[in-house]
Amino acid sequence: MSDAEREAKVREIIADVVELDESSLTRTSLLVEEHGADSLDAIEILTHLETAFSVEIDPKAASRMVNVDAILQVLDEYGAK
Repeated sequence: MSDAEREAKVREIIADVVELDESSLTRTSLLVEEHGADSLDAIEILTHLETAFSVEIDPKAASRMVNVDAILQVLDEYGAK
């Protein structure tokens, strides 16, 4: 999967879980402060990411996944391709 495809999948997951228009989501927009995500959304996003990228992410990493850039960085750390 290319970097662009991976980012597109991450954006799709976030938009679906948080129920927002994907076009309103930037790489740096904050999921909680700007898009109203809550802790339950964070867990759901984490679960979808693990399934989509066939990785197991430590739940403690969820606190760092504040925007698309941060999620992509966590995925890199866990070897998601």
